[in-house]
Parts: sequence; structure tokens; C-alpha cells
Amino acid sequence: MVSEVLHILAQGAGGAASAAGGTAAETLIAALRERLRGTEDELAALDTFLGNPGDAAGAAAVRAVLEQEVAADPGFGRRLKALAGAAAEQPPQTITGSVVIGGGARVSRNQISLGPLTINNNRQGRWLLAVLAVALMFLVALAGYGGARVFIDGGEGAGPGTSGHEGSKPPVATPVADPLPPTQKTVDAILPDRAALEGTPFESSPGDAFPDGERSGYEGTICGDHPEPCGNRVRAGAIAGYAPNDLSEETGWHAELQVLAHASEGDAERTFDALVDTFGNDTSTDIRPDPSAYTPPEDARLGDELASYRTFWEGHDIGIMCVIRRGPYIALITQEKDGWEAVLDNGTQTQLNTLLLRRMNEASSGDTPHAALRDIRSAWAGTGPTR
Repeated sequence: MVSEVLHILAQGAGGAASAAGGTAAETLIAALRERLRGTEDELAALDTFLGNPGDAAGAAAVRAVLEQEVAADPGFGRRLKALAGAAAEQPPQTITGSVVIGGGARVSRNQISLGPLTINNNRQGRWLLAVLAVALMFLVALAGYGGARVFIDGGEGAGPGTSGHEGSKPPVATPVADPLPPTQKTVDAILPDRAALEGTPFESSPGDAFPDGERSGYEGTICGDHPEPCGNRVRAGAIAGYAPNDLSEETGWHAELQVLAHASEGDAERTFDALVDTFGNDTSTDIRPDPSAYTPPEDARLGDELASYRTFWEGHDIGIMCVIRRGPYIALITQEKDGWEAVLDNGTQTQLNTLLLRRMNEASSGDTPHAALRDIRSAWAGTGPTR
């Protein structure tokens, strides 16, 4: 499917697509641009490929981006497949000036086939071909002397500078929704609710330990414990806890998810850097940098910036934490042991990381966050335990 998409993109970039296929190719390109919105490297790779679709290195870079996006979101992969199929429904055309030879054209020693018209290599066929050549020369001359205006402006009642085809209007660009504002309502929406966890081990019912994600506001986040690195940049924050059902006291564990919202991507970058500096330089904290704490899949693209840590309680290693920045948002995703025999799962960490990333992307696109863990689990299944 990825190869098919690359082929359609190359056709759309080179202007070789048919009228219907070209429109579908443009739609495919627009869908990719929207998907990669905010990721400068991926957008640059797409633009480089569209500018020179024959370059092997550019094609390889876009292929890697496509494979990564499809692996992270099978639903988006299905959409790409549908768009590529629509673009491929009609054969490509070669366009030279105003003469179009469709993909159905065939030329052989004894016969020329132009769509429904077939010209045989006999006396009558050669006569017809001569007539067509004269007609072609007339059309070229007519176009050179502005005769095309006879067809464009000659409609009944059409005045100077107007068209008789009132239904032909330039396409209107699809408006891009504004990002959701950096408010408490937005960060609460980014944190997954019961519906987003339905069908997963985190699914719970009212009365369970974490009925809908045990939630608290800004003071419960990392900024409540470490206000200095958060400064005055963080506009809103929230934290929620989630525990899989039916885990014993010996093997039980839970996850804590946090979201911090900023007014700009620059503010989020500064907060991310300040948190990294704090945890790296202050040995008194219970959060210690450890790149080996979490290993993302080889083809995973998890945010604009990612850092991983070990968490401790009274000197005991109790969990792992990932800090992800995506645009103006920062998410902290932590797994912690409730029983000393618990095993923290690297695959589950990837799924939770991806869930928060997907929901931050949706908020940045102006959409109410709705990504669900059950879809992400199927995409990142089998990535293995942490230890």
C-alpha cells in the first residue's frame, strides 16, 4: 500500500495524473500535510519528494514516514489506501499543450486506437488520419489567435471578462480548525476517560479503584512538586491514575498520566528543557534520568522530544516515566509498582505514550481528543516487557 501511495504522490507532483486522478492525488497530499502538521522534518521530506519525485533518497525518506504513520495509526493507513485507490481508478494521461492522449491509447503497426476511435492502416484510415491532422492544425491556429474565447466567453448573455460556465468556480481551500485553547478543559479532555479505555485492561466501572481515571488538577502534577522548572509558562495541567483490573497486591501496578498545556510551542520547549535539567542535576529528587528505562519500537515517532526516567520511593526502584513534548503540550506517562513482584511492560508504555501523543495531536488540530487505547494496543502489540 505504501508503494502505491508513493506512486500516486509522484504522479500528483509531476502533473501526470488524469483529471479525476489528479484531484484524488491532491486530496491525498492534503491529507498527508494535515497528518504531518507540526512535524518539520516529516513535512520537509514530503515537500522534497514532491519537488523531485525521481530522487531515490527523497522517496526512501517519504516511504519511512508513511510506514511509520501507518504502523502508529491503522485507521489512517486505511484512509491512505482509500485515497490511493481513488487516484488510481483512471489511467494517467500525457498532456502536451491542449492535446491529451489518454491511458487507453494504443499504437501498433496496423492500427492506432485513441479511446473509442480506431484508425486502421488502410486507404480509408489514412484519409481519416489526414483529416484529423488538418483539424488539429486548425485548432492550434485558432488557439494562437485567441479563438478559444469563442468557447469561453461566447455563452448567451455573457459579458466581457465573464464566463458562460457559471458552475466552474475555483476550488475553495478547506479551512483548518484552530487548536484548542490551553485551558483546564482542554487538558482534562486530553487525559483518556473510560470510553477511551473500553476493551482494555484499564477499563473500569464505577466503584473501582480508578473509576474514570482518578483525577486532580494542576497542583497534583509535576508542577506542584517542582514549581520552578514549570515557571509561569504552564497555563493548565491535570493528572489521572489508571489501574488494570484484577491485579493482586504482589503483582499489581498502575499508570499515572499527566498533561501540561502552554500558550506556545516555545514555552513548552522551555518547560521541557527545565524539567530535564532539574531531574538531571538534582539528585535529591525521586526521578532520575535513565535512557534504558524505556525502549521505543524502532519505527515509533513519539513526539517532538522524549526523555525517559526511573522513579523511586524510599530508595526503591518502583517505576518508569516518559516525558513527551508535542507542540505546546507536555505529557508525563508513568508506570509504578503497587506490589514488589510487578513487571512493568515496555509494550504497555509504548501504547500509553502513543495514546497521549495521539490525543495531543487531536487537540492541536482543533479536534476534541477521541483516540482510544484499544486501537493503539493492536498497532503496538507484542513490543515486550521492560524487565
